Amino acid sequence: MWRMIYYFSGTGNSLYVARHLADALGERLCTMQLSSVSSLKEQADESVGLVFPVYAWGIPSVVEAFAKAFPKGAKPFLYAVMTCGDDMGYTDRVLEKALGRQLDAAFSVLMPDVYVCLPGFDVDSKEECREKFLQEETKVKEIAECIKARKQVRLLKRGPFPWVKTYVLRPLFNRFLVTDKYFRADASKCIACGRCSKTCPVGNILIIDDLPRWQSHCAGCLACYHACPYHAINFGKMTQHKGQYNLYNYMK
Repeated sequence: MWRMIYYFSGTGNSLYVARHLADALGERLCTMQLSSVSSLKEQADESVGLVFPVYAWGIPSVVEAFAKAFPKGAKPFLYAVMTCGDDMGYTDRVLEKALGRQLDAAFSVLMPDVYVCLPGFDVDSKEECREKFLQEETKVKEIAECIKARKQVRLLKRGPFPWVKTYVLRPLFNRFLVTDKYFRADASKCIACGRCSKTCPVGNILIIDDLPRWQSHCAGCLACYHACPYHAINFGKMTQHKGQYNLYNYMK
């Protein structure tokens, strides 16, 4: 019997959920890499899970590439678990279009908000984070039971105006805000520790002349911004006075 959970995670929320789900189901974890898609096999009793964060009421570029490479002949019980700070619009439909098939089940899990690049957006308070972590425990148990029973369900928090968010706002967001051209490192604060480079899930950052340099294939996860121990990294002026998110610090 062959089962697998593939995940993509920037700041750690989706990996946190993926690990809990893998433990509950006794399944293996694998990062979403195009090279790992070829390992998929057609087996009547298999299941495949996709765990990832919602970006702008849609799927991250890494997830889109993985989904498009998903073998069209493979027909496992396919489910998605999408983490979001508030709501997820029609992210499941965007994923299905990339996959070229319908999901058998889909779930959303609220996790701490990490998006800080627009006015009015900031990280959640410690109290809000703790509450979401408590809810995550219950939610993952519910999801695990549904998957074990092979239930074809959609337990999703779409939020208000989901079509507008996914099909009107998302394209604008991706066009103008999923970019690394606004990232800057303050030379007076940066110590060239390399944490931003190590944290970047797509290898988009190199340390050159003791400063991080972005290489123009950003996924928009903001892991570099949140990981910087000296708040030396900012996305233009939008994040200069915003909070940073560290999953393990917020759990203390």
